[in-house]
Amino acid sequence: MNKLIKPVKKAIAKEYGYKNVSVINGSGTAWGWVHITINNQVRENKGIRENVYKVARQALKDEKMEAYTFCADDGYNTETDEILVQINYKD
Repeated sequence: MNKLIKPVKKAIAKEYGYKNVSVINGSGTAWGWVHITINNQVRENKGIRENVYKVARQALKDEKMEAYTFCADDGYNTETDEILVQINYKD
């Protein structure tokens, strides 16, 4: 299991409720990625994605951890962290 999952889940669940948050890791070559799914009631909340990233990164920083990174294959050698956020809105 990816060691980053527990602190991220705890921090985000504190913000959005335990039952509204799923934090898992990928499989195969993406096993280190942190996939966060938020079930949100308010469709108009445009800042939720940015807040989830902020909370997740702070949780890892507090635990002296870092998200895994990958280098884009587009020739620019830009590192991007592997935290993916999906927002599901309840109708």
